[in-house]
Amino acid sequence: MNIENIFKALSCRWRIEIVKQIAGQDVCICDLEAMNHLDRTTISRHISVLLSAGIIDFQKDGQRKRLLLRDKRIIDLIEIAEKICEEVR
Repeated sequence: MNIENIFKALSCRWRIEIVKQIAGQDVCICDLEAMNHLDRTTISRHISVLLSAGIIDFQKDGQRKRLLLRDKRIIDLIEIAEKICEEVR
């Protein structure tokens, strides 16, 4: 995990939304499809970027792969960036 990969992975609003959704509840890829109204290929591509950046991981639970944050402080980072953007407007 390095800072460039984290910020690059979070440069897409869909990936930011996915990270927030993972932080808030127990989800799998099929749940994210329904929540975001995106197809499996698109969700899988975003998940791949987040996995490669080290932001998320998964845990097998039978047939299901549960997605989880590797470090919950990533949410703090997102919230700080959102606050900065609001204050600049």
